[in-house]
Amino acid sequence: MYKIFYRPILVILSSLALVLTFVESLTRIAYPQPLVTQYGSNVSDKYLPYKPKPLSIIAGTSTSQEYSYNYEHNSFGFRDVEHILRKDHGVFRILGLGDSFTYGVGAEIEDTYLFVLETMLNDISPAREKFEIVKAGIPRYYPHVQRILLEHYGIHYEPDLIIIGFVPNDVIDTHYGLDAIVLDRSGYLKTRVANDMGALGNFLYNNSHFLRIVLKRVTAYRMSQIYNPKWEEVFVENGHHEDDWIAIENEYTKIVEIANGIGADVLIVHIPGKGPWDDSHKYPSERLSAWAKSNEVGFVDVLPAMKVESSQSDLYYAIDGHANASGHAVIAQQIYDYLVNLNANP
Repeated sequence: MYKIFYRPILVILSSLALVLTFVESLTRIAYPQPLVTQYGSNVSDKYLPYKPKPLSIIAGTSTSQEYSYNYEHNSFGFRDVEHILRKDHGVFRILGLGDSFTYGVGAEIEDTYLFVLETMLNDISPAREKFEIVKAGIPRYYPHVQRILLEHYGIHYEPDLIIIGFVPNDVIDTHYGLDAIVLDRSGYLKTRVANDMGALGNFLYNNSHFLRIVLKRVTAYRMSQIYNPKWEEVFVENGHHEDDWIAIENEYTKIVEIANGIGADVLIVHIPGKGPWDDSHKYPSERLSAWAKSNEVGFVDVLPAMKVESSQSDLYYAIDGHANASGHAVIAQQIYDYLVNLNANP
C-alpha cells in the first residue's frame, strides 16, 4: 500500500520543494525583493488613522537602492524638532500639512522644502522676528486626514499660516479612503486586501522574496478590482475621479473655515509628481488655482519651475518617484518667492 499510494505523493512533494527552493534562490539573486521598512513604526491615535511613533527613528536604504534614510520623529510623531504649543512673542508660525513629499521621503531633514523655506525666511527677517515652521507632513496623509490633524492638533500650535502641499496622488488616496489601509500590530501600513490574507499571508510575505512578488501582484490586482482607480483620469475634467476632486475641495473648504476661526491664512502648493509632463498635467494646478481664487486662498504652482529646472538637473528619484534635495529646493524657492512678493505687495 505504501509503495502504491504514498511514494508518488512524496516524490511530487519533494520535487515541488526543490522547484520552490530553486525559484526562491534565483529570485533572491536576480530579482531581490527587500522588505519596505521606511514606512514602519506607526502607532494608532485617538483621532488620526495612524501616525509615526513618537520619538522613533527609522533608518535604512530604500528598496530602490537610490538613497539611505534616517527619519527622526519628535514627541508627537512629526519629522521635526520639538515645538511648544504656545508661540513665543515675535514668532510667525507656519503649519505645513502634506503627505510623503512634505514629510520628505528620500531627503535629509535639512533638505526638505519646509526646512529650507524656514531657513530662507529667517535669513531675511529682522532679528526681533522669527519664522517657525511646524513640519506636519505624514506619508499618505491626503486632505481629509490633513483636516483631521489640523482640527484636533494643528490649531493648538497657533499657526499664522497653514501651507498645504498638494500632490496629484492625493486624488487617488481620497478615492481609496481610510478603509483601504490598515495599521497592523507591527506598526506597518497594509492594504485591507493584504491584511485579509491573515497570519499565513503575512508570514509568506515576510520570508519569501518570490512569494512577495506574487502577493504584491495579487493584492494590487484585487485593490484595482475593488476600488478601480484610474491614474490618467486624475488629470481629466469631469472624469472618473470628479467626485474625489469635489471631496478634496470640500476638505479644503473645511480647512479654510478652521483657519478663519484661529485667524490663520491658508496657502495651497501644487507639487507635481515626477515627469515627464504634458499639457494634461496642468489640470490639477488650473483647478486648484481657480478654487483658491474663488475662496480667497493663496496658491503656488510649482509645475512651471519644475519643468524649467528639470532640464538642468534631476529633481526626482527615477524609481522611487519622490523629490530629491534639488526638487525640494525648487519647491521651497517658489513658496519663498510667493511669500516675499506677498509681503512686498500687501
